[in-house]
Amino acid sequence: MIEKAKIREMADIITNIKQEAENLKELGCACGNKCVEMNVVRMSAMIKMLELNITDAADILGA
Repeated sequence: MIEKAKIREMADIITNIKQEAENLKELGCACGNKCVEMNVVRMSAMIKMLELNITDAADILGA
């Protein structure tokens, strides 16, 4: 039971990271900073892998 709670907590953190990365990308675009935008694109790929590994597992386990 504890493991499911930890997986759900990780999934929630991943969701927050994803949202913050999008916020950072918008700020970078707003001030014309292309390097921020491109680095967030790279970060998004890593976040997607975390989603596949953790968030999807949490959904399957019903955590």
